[in-house]
Amino acid sequence: MNTYSKWMTQLSTPLFTKCLPLVGTILAGLSFASSASAVTLSNGSLEVTIRDDNGAIDALIFDQKSFFRSDFFNPGQPVSDFGFQNGANPATFTINTTTGMTQQPVTVSQVGKSVVVIGTYTGGDATVDFRRIYSLVDEFNALLIKTDLVNQGSAVELRYFDTFDPDQGIDQCHGFETFNHVLTLETAAGIAKVAQATELGGLTVIVGSLDAKATVGADLGLSINNGFELNSFFNTPDDPKGTFADVGIHIGGQDLLMAAGETASFEYIQGYGKSVADAQAEFKSAVAATVPEPSSPLGLLAVGSLGLGLSRRLKV
Repeated sequence: MNTYSKWMTQLSTPLFTKCLPLVGTILAGLSFASSASAVTLSNGSLEVTIRDDNGAIDALIFDQKSFFRSDFFNPGQPVSDFGFQNGANPATFTINTTTGMTQQPVTVSQVGKSVVVIGTYTGGDATVDFRRIYSLVDEFNALLIKTDLVNQGSAVELRYFDTFDPDQGIDQCHGFETFNHVLTLETAAGIAKVAQATELGGLTVIVGSLDAKATVGADLGLSINNGFELNSFFNTPDDPKGTFADVGIHIGGQDLLMAAGETASFEYIQGYGKSVADAQAEFKSAVAATVPEPSSPLGLLAVGSLGLGLSRRLKV
């Protein structure tokens, strides 16, 4: 259900009356995207839908077993997008957005309990096959996103990013603002760099990674829309230090160096909770449960074959 339909349904309910002072502001700020077919993953309390045309997150809903379920990224200006860039060259920037922009062709399929997005990035002189895998972490309110890469061309310094605008407070009648932090969390598997956004009632999302090449940040730009903004994010990532504002959060892997034929990967976790403490606990537990195993050359070569096949089909 898109944001407009959800609000129209809630207008007929008695509890909606407590939100009436916000209705005008919220409806004025909504950006209505066309509905897309999507693949859904659910663990009973966390539900994520992935657009089947471009692989971006269509919606992520945390069900508190109460009157409202909270959609974290769809209200207001929907932002839950991902993309790539060849080094610092803005002309090679590509992005796939939750509102339907598709600059990077992909195929999307459900494989068991995961959604797999496969494509070939060709910005500049790059030819990099990628496989992006969405998986809910068993027993935790957490989403694991892993991207495997195989360089089929000459040496490349790839930049990978995800960008979000958390608006989970809208479903709780608390507005668009969140308390925003960039920090490190000590987990059983090591130190994670994270961005954390908490709405007025406590609902929190944490986005972070153990990867030494990971960059996290949060700023008033809400999203990363082009290569210049991506470069600014990597060069000077913002830390709001707890500022309460309508802020976007971002995570990326900077300059993933790959020689011809080389493989790489980047993974991170989104953790969700009813409070900061809950979300941090979910994040830490999910990290401990998903410590990456050594990369399998055969597995990555298989990814390369899939991506290369897609590239050839797209060029036909």
